Amino acid sequence: MTKPAQPNQYLKYSGMVLQLFVLLAIGAWLGQYIDEKLNTPDPYFTILLILLFTAGFFYKLVKDLSQKDDT
Repeated sequence: MTKPAQPNQYLKYSGMVLQLFVLLAIGAWLGQYIDEKLNTPDPYFTILLILLFTAGFFYKLVKDLSQKDDT
């Protein structure tokens, strides 16, 4: 039997990049919203959420890339 066609690697990685940008945008928006509501003098929550979302993304990225394809 033949193996099923592998998905295009460019699509896989461009999807990951899109996920990163969306997460950064959500983190920045949510952080600014919280900073505005709490009236903080500096953008503490914006920076914190961007860093947390980025760390979470890279954790997921390393976890996904370290799995071997069994197909």
